Amino acid sequence: MIFRTSAIVLAAWCSIAVYAQTVEDLTKPCAQCHGESGVSVTPKTPHLNGQLSFYLQQEIAGLAQKSRVTSIADHVPAAWTGKQITAVSNFYSASKAPRPLQSTDAQLVTLGETNYQKRCADCHPNNGRDSDHDAPLMAGQEVNYLIEQTRAFVSGKRKFVFMMDDAFRGASPAELDSVAHFFASQAQGKK
Repeated sequence: MIFRTSAIVLAAWCSIAVYAQTVEDLTKPCAQCHGESGVSVTPKTPHLNGQLSFYLQQEIAGLAQKSRVTSIADHVPAAWTGKQITAVSNFYSASKAPRPLQSTDAQLVTLGETNYQKRCADCHPNNGRDSDHDAPLMAGQEVNYLIEQTRAFVSGKRKFVFMMDDAFRGASPAELDSVAHFFASQAQGKK
């Protein structure tokens, strides 16, 4: 009985060690731009830390299948399995590393709050710290990444998801930039 219990504990420990090693190996190339804990170290690159796991799974799967547009060639290996994508997504989602304070334009932040309330609050409540309708968390996200992605949505390079076409309809580039500055100015996490 003791031997059997020890064998079960050892097997569980080994699978945890293999899982951790696998995640570490998988995230090594990611860390070059997204940082070891998912805090972006490269301009125009999203922070992954603390993001919703199901959102990351969807985006990483899109990158692996080449259906999600990115400026980085071969961003995610096409050979990643669903389990590997889930492991990487869970790793970044669980990361509690703090996002750095960013330089934002105070006037754009003020205008952005008004535009946020009009256009974004339904899906990104609590100033982007929460999610509704499966929307990603936006608070503290890298400002230049946000600006670049809104341009990708408007140009059609990136496809709108549920309700975003209504949120973007009629918005000027200045309004979209203001929302990006508003989200970037917000502290990450629950308030």
